[in-house]
Amino acid sequence: MGCPQRFRPAARSTLARKGGLTLALCLLALTACSPGATADPLRPPLTDRGNIQLPKEVNQPSFDLVTLDPRVGRLYLSHGSVAALEIVDVQARKLVGSVTGLIGIKAIALSKDPKVVFTSNSDGTVAVVDVPGLKVVKRLAVGRSPDAIEYDPAHDLILVALAGDKKVAFIDPTAQAVVGTMALPGAPELMDVDEKAGVIYLAIHDLSEVVVIDPVTRSIVKTLKGCDISKPTGVAYDPDQNLLFVASSGALSVIDVLIEHCRGVVDIGHGTDQIALNQHLHHVYTADASSKHVSVIDSVSLKPLGVTGTGPQAATLATDPTTDMVYVMVARAGIVAVYHDP
Repeated sequence: MGCPQRFRPAARSTLARKGGLTLALCLLALTACSPGATADPLRPPLTDRGNIQLPKEVNQPSFDLVTLDPRVGRLYLSHGSVAALEIVDVQARKLVGSVTGLIGIKAIALSKDPKVVFTSNSDGTVAVVDVPGLKVVKRLAVGRSPDAIEYDPAHDLILVALAGDKKVAFIDPTAQAVVGTMALPGAPELMDVDEKAGVIYLAIHDLSEVVVIDPVTRSIVKTLKGCDISKPTGVAYDPDQNLLFVASSGALSVIDVLIEHCRGVVDIGHGTDQIALNQHLHHVYTADASSKHVSVIDSVSLKPLGVTGTGPQAATLATDPTTDMVYVMVARAGIVAVYHDP
């Protein structure tokens, strides 16, 4: 079997600052198929630990983004085909609750209180959910087509990307109120939070770039382009390496955000949506739905470690760095595929 992925060092790439331009030469010379670059090519990089079966549906099930809360061992699933938030106990490996009436649910954000989560819904609302009570306690009107939603613990804020308005809305999770918005240059996709620096990395899908947002000033402080960023979807930030991983179909761009330097590109599968970082292992996982597998990359050496097959429509995932488990939502089958790394 040939090497399923490779690392392509960037010969020349431009990363743009807002109001200026930084030109970088990327001279990292790694090859993914050289000796020692990958694990045994015949052995998948993740160990299959079975599936968590969700309730059967009459029609084909539909799921979107997933979020894991390692503090309490709960996996939250956005179950669009039944307009519900599904709550899975990952230790018991079973569904323990559903919150219904969430039209067009897209994603879930945690908060400092593990008993409260926030969901973005395509009907223009963010729902405040009482997890133990399995009920919506408040609905906030935020704008058109809410999609990605994240919690910023450094500033105790919820950020929600409004795809229809090309904006970001800011929510105070304690007051349960919208406290402001900011305009974006294009259509937002997924985001990740740098908790140390207190900034947000947000993919701008139609402009093939990533903007860096200061949630205090509610402004874009930097714009990252170049590498192989093309219609980006998932992003993951590794604070130990100061590296930002940006998923495009077939390519994972690697950017040193400290010096705005393109480190290169790792070949991954196609149809990638959500990606995740296990900071404990320094592994990045990409859910490559069209290729029906998960790609695993070492975030230190930037070497691809191989792929693990998942099945169709497996576009979203989450990882638990406390247990080294990986949870992949296999939407068409209505199951959560469970893996251990390695």
